[in-house]
Amino acid sequence: MPLRINPALAAVAEPPIAEAYGWIKGRAFPADKPLIDVSQAVPGYPPAKELTDHLAARIGEPTMARYTDIEGLPELREALAADIAARYGGAIAAEQIVITAGCNQGFCLATLALAKGGDEIILPLPYYFNHQMWFDMQGIRAVHLPFRPERGGVPDPADAARLITERTRAIVLVTPNNPTGAVYPPDAIAAFYAPGPGPWSRARHRRDLP
Repeated sequence: MPLRINPALAAVAEPPIAEAYGWIKGRAFPADKPLIDVSQAVPGYPPAKELTDHLAARIGEPTMARYTDIEGLPELREALAADIAARYGGAIAAEQIVITAGCNQGFCLATLALAKGGDEIILPLPYYFNHQMWFDMQGIRAVHLPFRPERGGVPDPADAARLITERTRAIVLVTPNNPTGAVYPPDAIAAFYAPGPGPWSRARHRRDLP
């Protein structure tokens, strides 16, 4: 009997980075006009020697081969909470912090906790392709928020208010935006927040939302 693949997974679009690399396969670039790779948010140069030396020294410690606390090392959670509080002026406790293996895992865990198959999450255009892929794999419907070039790429809360339904569970806001690089100012982010005149509150006036 052939192996059966989850149809939701089989229907997910392939990542575009591999296709983009195919455009330059076999091509050579002169030294005075080198190719600058901006396809991923990673540097095109090797990590600093100080970092690799530090990692090499730590990897030999016995604790490196064991499981850590599920939510992350306590001292790391405390340090991150303090850093976030200092940068944004909020009250953040270590108990509110979970250390993940990068932003992708954090995004997947957060959306999985908020939504299930059949639910909706509002996703601004253009989006980071991994976000759409994750929603497709989970059966979560991504409702696309229009791109507003006249706002410098910053999404419009009024657009979001019109898209909210009884199945809406979250609105994705990524700043700086990937892939445009647009930075959402504090007042724009605050406009999405409820209570207040944000999209959630306006939508509640139109229909009975949770």
